[in-house]
Amino acid sequence: MRIHERAETDLDPLVEVLWRVHGAGYPSTWPDAPRDWISPDGLLGAWVAMDDDQVVGHVGVAVPAPGRMAEVTRLFVDPAHRGKGVADALLAAAEDAAPGTHVRLDVTEETPDAWRLYERRGWCLTGRGPADWCKPSGEVPTLRYYAKRVG
Repeated sequence: MRIHERAETDLDPLVEVLWRVHGAGYPSTWPDAPRDWISPDGLLGAWVAMDDDQVVGHVGVAVPAPGRMAEVTRLFVDPAHRGKGVADALLAAAEDAAPGTHVRLDVTEETPDAWRLYERRGWCLTGRGPADWCKPSGEVPTLRYYAKRVG
């Protein structure tokens, strides 16, 4: 496996990976414009995991608004490649590239594999609260908020 900075040519294969990830529950609602969703406002950089010549994962770092802390965003791994250290390697790339001294992220309470990864990598739980979005069922998930000192 190797990690590289995301290129424009990675976006279409990433949409295909995202579709498979969506089948496992993330994101809870399929975006109208998945290429745009992969590149949220304030994106500073993004990285792609490759297994041989196949795109298998993604992560980004964004600053969602001026004066806000950088955040890890759009971390996803093809379900067929989970458990192989892909998310760990992507998260390390994002942490290394994050500007400033701290970075944050949020994750749903119902994804313990994800938040256990963050805790194993030294992320600190800073709180819990309701999401500002809802699932297709109308349920508002509980988010876990994490921060980590970087740099």
